[in-house]
Amino acid sequence: MKSITNYRMFDSLKYKDFRMTWISNMLSGCSYWTFSVGLSWLILKETDNSANVGIVIFASMLPFLLVSPFAGYISDKYDRKSLALLMYIFNSIFCLVLFLCALFNFYPLILVTLISFILGTIRTFQEPTVSSLIPNQVPKSNLLNAITLNAASRHGSRFFGLLIGSPFIGLNIMDGGQFLLLFSFIFQFSSTYFIYKIQTVSSGESATDSDILSSIFKGIKYIYTNGLIFVIILTVAVHCALVMSYESILPIFAQNALNDNSGEYLGYLVMFFGAGSLVGNLILSNAKTSKIKASLFLMSSLGSGIFPVLLGYVVYFSDISSFYISMICIFFVGASQASFMSVTTTMVQKIVPDGIRGRIMSLYLLHAGGIMAFGNLIFGALADYIDYNLLFRLSGLAFLVYFIFLITTQKKFRTDIISLV
Repeated sequence: MKSITNYRMFDSLKYKDFRMTWISNMLSGCSYWTFSVGLSWLILKETDNSANVGIVIFASMLPFLLVSPFAGYISDKYDRKSLALLMYIFNSIFCLVLFLCALFNFYPLILVTLISFILGTIRTFQEPTVSSLIPNQVPKSNLLNAITLNAASRHGSRFFGLLIGSPFIGLNIMDGGQFLLLFSFIFQFSSTYFIYKIQTVSSGESATDSDILSSIFKGIKYIYTNGLIFVIILTVAVHCALVMSYESILPIFAQNALNDNSGEYLGYLVMFFGAGSLVGNLILSNAKTSKIKASLFLMSSLGSGIFPVLLGYVVYFSDISSFYISMICIFFVGASQASFMSVTTTMVQKIVPDGIRGRIMSLYLLHAGGIMAFGNLIFGALADYIDYNLLFRLSGLAFLVYFIFLITTQKKFRTDIISLV
């Protein structure tokens, strides 16, 4: 019987430390998505206000904007495995605190917003640290495969986390949101064990830097003076602002468009998004040539705009049809967006030298997560006054216009894609 590592798409899993990182990221991702869906549903049900959902999600993403440069400096200064383990432990503690608050029906908006901000801060340190470990765990020839598998574990965790958690929502023992927050803690606690098993030793050049500001500025200067890196990160920022800031309006979409009264359909939406993300990244990880990879990137970029537009029209179908069409659309939204982010991450990782990788990846997350923070805040507030279906259509169309303009006017960007993927 063949081992899973004998298949091309799982090639990087034959390296033990990467395998531990991969499993840990999957479990930590399951923790994040059960946390996000559970808490969003509790807030919407308690306040009946989509803007409050946007505030909580904004708080969880705001640290990507505020502390990413500092997080990148820290991930280049200290041993990355030790730092990642510390972040995973803190993450587990605060997931437990949030579950206990929900269990005793004590979750005032200011408290859950504060805890969401703390968890977001922990993730801001965690993500660039773990991302910077991966190039030290696999050969460079396996880097795209490792990054896409890592992205598959992170994005696919939406599917697996909700696949495990959603069936419990219908039980009468606890509220559906409370169940999901319990699973969030269990997933995060389990992920900590696998990070503990990693033996990779890795740190960047700022381990010898004494001036934190100049060290951070070095990363910022690199991004804005390297033309290709700047175009990639600008495109990621536009992508995140327009078509990846839907978390705050999915609860009201599920409640109103799909007549969801329990949070179950919301769980399915996130689950199918995760399934699409997983499939998209596995297809990408199995691509053999740069030309195929570049074609998949083009398809994922166009799909990131097209499928949200289609999602905005499900309201015109019957209740049963709208449910199934929503699941199909959100599946392809997930596949497109996850593939897009995996390719752009790989491009950045291949260009950036190891010594400043932590800082650059944290700044990459600053542009992605920081933009999504404000995007969710704005979309959540707008959904109380503007038809959320219209938001899907306009944002998807806007990204399509941007990307078509980019790909038709930037010849160098088109040619560089093939060499970098």
